[in-house]
Amino acid sequence: MAKIKTLGRAARHAGLRVGDELTSLGGTPVEDVLDCLYYDGEEKFDAEVVRGGKKRVFRIKKRADEPLGIELEEEMRPMRCRNKCVFCFVDQLPKGMRESLYVKDDDYRYSFISGSYVTLTNLSDGDVDRVIRLHLSPIYISVHAFDGEVRRRLVTNPNTDKLIERMEKLGANGIKMHTQLVVVPGINDGAELEKSIRGLHSVEGVESVAVVPVGLTAHREGLARLRVATKEESSEAVALTEKLNEEFGGFCWCSDEYYIKAGLPPREYGYYGDFEQIENGVGLFAEFYDNVDYELSERPDMRLGKKLALITGVDFAPYLKEKMKEVDAKLGTSSTVFGIINHFFGETITVAGLVTAGDIMAQADCTGMDAAVIPDNMLKEFGDVFLDNVTVSEVERALGVPVIVVSHSGADLVGRIAGFFRGEERE
Repeated sequence: MAKIKTLGRAARHAGLRVGDELTSLGGTPVEDVLDCLYYDGEEKFDAEVVRGGKKRVFRIKKRADEPLGIELEEEMRPMRCRNKCVFCFVDQLPKGMRESLYVKDDDYRYSFISGSYVTLTNLSDGDVDRVIRLHLSPIYISVHAFDGEVRRRLVTNPNTDKLIERMEKLGANGIKMHTQLVVVPGINDGAELEKSIRGLHSVEGVESVAVVPVGLTAHREGLARLRVATKEESSEAVALTEKLNEEFGGFCWCSDEYYIKAGLPPREYGYYGDFEQIENGVGLFAEFYDNVDYELSERPDMRLGKKLALITGVDFAPYLKEKMKEVDAKLGTSSTVFGIINHFFGETITVAGLVTAGDIMAQADCTGMDAAVIPDNMLKEFGDVFLDNVTVSEVERALGVPVIVVSHSGADLVGRIAGFFRGEERE
């Protein structure tokens, strides 16, 4: 039971009021806002509320495409993770970061809402039934290994024994699933990796598999002894995944990071289908190139005459440097690319999204520059704070130049740079 914070027209017309305690919709108890979202698509149903200590039932009639517009006062709190994954990134975090980053969650609701990965080990059977009833599709599942014994070794939660059975139940009831395999050398690579991809392909409803190398920071005191993949092992993982991808007609992809570790160029745009695993770093380079190419084709030549510092991770730096030659030619800018070595997490962490403000301020010499450009995935979502709890304005003061935040997909790289300096010139 939760209090209604806001209402749409249809709910108001039926008689509901802000402040009512919503107990059920369509005869089903309301657990959270997902129940409200489900009934956005329904046309006729009852809504039960408690008002002034008394239960009241209202009949709602509306078009299927008309939302209820109900928001509840109580926000969803993420379900806590009870796993003890041997490669858990939260366990490898140093001190001094945003407090929310130390919270381990494993919540199927946020998997549906925002595409975060869950193991399905922290669900009850009732939760699985709820996913089916509300048709929370697609959801994103961390499988890591199709073989139960191998998966238990990685996840160390006995409830993982139910995973494949639960996935089969979800698939049989129309739930689409995107999955990931975080690969740990010597545990779930090689033959186990092939077994996992083939096994997942056999499960109804599984739409895709992302193959991702394990990320290990320098802060693993007291944790399992693991290692990152060698160049040869990375090449083998890429070759195997590409072979199966061809066999299955587009089903499994390695993250861009795997290609970098293997010393191979990431694949072309058309290889990645609908980019369903883009948030896993699968096809991120290809999407970036394509977006930048489109923006360049849509803009006239300019003569901004500005010097830029482009800040990214070690992996992407050489690729960004090449692409910025085209951007500079179009905008009339001069760019210097800084591939930031990750001292905060450890030098084995090479992706842009885990670069911290402290490392930027220590390594990016912006003397004589007119602005610095960073991707938005370095910051808290919808915020301006880096992982080490430093704000963009603090970085600006330290670097001595303004910071331009652009989409990490490259969608607005050209436009934001051009717009920023045009604005300066008008002033």
